[in-house]
Amino acid sequence: MTGDKRKFVSLRKKEGNVSFGSGFAKIVGEGTITLINGKGKAQNALLVNKIKHNLLSVSQICDKGHNVVFNTKDCEIRNSSSGELVAKGVRTPDNIYILNKIQEDKCYLSQIDESWMWHKRLGHTNFNNLINISKINAVRDIPKLFKPNQGVYGPCQHGNQTRTNHKTKEFSTSKPLEIIHASLCGPTRTPALQGERYFALFVDDYIRMMWAYFIKYKSKEFECFKNLKSLVENENDFKIKCLRTDRGGEFTSKEFDEFCKVHGIERELSAAITPKQNGVVKRRNRTVQEMARTMLITTDLQPKFWREVVGTIVYTLNRTQLRPNNGKTPYELRKGRPTLVKYFKIFGFKCFIKINDGSLGKLILGLMKGYSLDILQGAKPTSATIIGYGK
Repeated sequence: MTGDKRKFVSLRKKEGNVSFGSGFAKIVGEGTITLINGKGKAQNALLVNKIKHNLLSVSQICDKGHNVVFNTKDCEIRNSSSGELVAKGVRTPDNIYILNKIQEDKCYLSQIDESWMWHKRLGHTNFNNLINISKINAVRDIPKLFKPNQGVYGPCQHGNQTRTNHKTKEFSTSKPLEIIHASLCGPTRTPALQGERYFALFVDDYIRMMWAYFIKYKSKEFECFKNLKSLVENENDFKIKCLRTDRGGEFTSKEFDEFCKVHGIERELSAAITPKQNGVVKRRNRTVQEMARTMLITTDLQPKFWREVVGTIVYTLNRTQLRPNNGKTPYELRKGRPTLVKYFKIFGFKCFIKINDGSLGKLILGLMKGYSLDILQGAKPTSATIIGYGK
């Protein structure tokens, strides 16, 4: 115990009294103090009002895993496990032992402090692993250690920090178009056949229907949203209530904001570098990209066909992925009837198209060879990309 508040490295409030031969003194705090020149530390030290001396309890030192040996001239404090000298004191003419020597990096007057010391010595290793190797003697010359009650300290906390998990959303939409999630993907390194380098993806939060628009410039995102609004609101009596996007310039332009204000559409913008806040469309975006890479690799097609691939994926997912809470596809939730998929073909399969223009003559059969690619949102896949001509 001490009356000098400056000696405390950490201090917490505590109330109580301590008795002396001449009376009582009030306890005002408890914490960890530094000893001689800041070389050693002692835990559970009391801050006591009006006490003029710094006192160490021999019984508490022993309780912390140390041995205290007194003789006529001095005293020694040694670690009970390793026998190492921790600190040394000298006897005064008044028969008081005063601590005057501390072994640097060894004076931890508790086994908890010693655990912290070994934690630092062994590269800030995990405490559970540290305690295990101490318990089973997996390495030599390590004392018996204990896990500290307090949490990880500053440097460990900074070095091991990770992002916190986002909580499951408490609010769930109950009608179509209550929330539309939007994201822009691109630019792609290889332009599509018509020069597009971006695709805008929109997802209805309730039915999980997706719409993809392919554009050459990201500034066209606003036009895509206006087209989407006209398309979906003309199908039923629902109106878009909210648009959730990131803070990209394509979503935060003045004309975009004005358009939403005029039509009563609430804007929700996710925080910078926090895609989880708009996770519905970000996860769909990732799924589309992963499927697109797989389909291009499988069919051995050139990257310039990415537009046809993405269109196919969006068309397919809208008709095959089930909504977890009701077991229906987005297409059925939107149209009110199950989808038909018997006309689906394997993406990129070879096809031959008969020429019927009459220019080849009656006895010549004309065929065009190509790949069936063009599955888009508005029609069945009846067109193909032509790559050759034969007779």
